[in-house]
Amino acid sequence: MTSREASQAPLEFGGPLGVAALLILLPATMFHLLLAARSGPARLLALPAYLPGLEELWSPWALLLLFIWLGLQVALYLLPARKVAEGLELKDKSRLRYPINASSSMRRLW
Repeated sequence: MTSREASQAPLEFGGPLGVAALLILLPATMFHLLLAARSGPARLLALPAYLPGLEELWSPWALLLLFIWLGLQVALYLLPARKVAEGLELKDKSRLRYPINASSSMRRLW
């Protein structure tokens, strides 16, 4: 593929503008679904009657659980017992190495 063909290749998710829209619209959609589910009639197309305060939507306990989960994932990734697979051949005839330890980490977790 030449550089001209690469510059005209179709972009995934609509390019930079599509990705920016996803970054804004996905959390807004989830917030609307949360408010709609908490309302009395739970109608998706109706606007919610009130907006709850920040203390109702956020909890320090949830943030702590998030950091614990991320720490566990980092620890499982860094475990030394893992297989290493080689990827496809690159232009310079070298291959990237990828650690594959999902199944062994899952066995350790359970």
